[in-house]
Amino acid sequence: MKLKDRLAKQFKEYPRIAVYTYFTMSILTIIGFSIAIGIGAQPSSATGTLGVIGAGWVAAKATMPIRILATLGLTPVIAAIVKRLPRRPDRDEDDDDDDDQE
Repeated sequence: MKLKDRLAKQFKEYPRIAVYTYFTMSILTIIGFSIAIGIGAQPSSATGTLGVIGAGWVAAKATMPIRILATLGLTPVIAAIVKRLPRRPDRDEDDDDDDDQE
């Protein structure tokens, strides 16, 4: 099965978790590269800072295949953790309980 097909299958199986996992890793990668580049470049203006962030974005784009593989590996693990977390009751249920007590 191709990587693209595996990713599409996982996005169907875990729609929100897969999207959140991928975007979280993307944002953290951009931030990490931007910090690393900024430490080395030490920009002194807003334009320089935007350039560092742009360079961080370009560097993060180079890691896209790795992030896709990480998403494929982490999403089922994160989904299992999320399933174990206790659920908060819906607001509708809370409103019904308040009416019964009056």
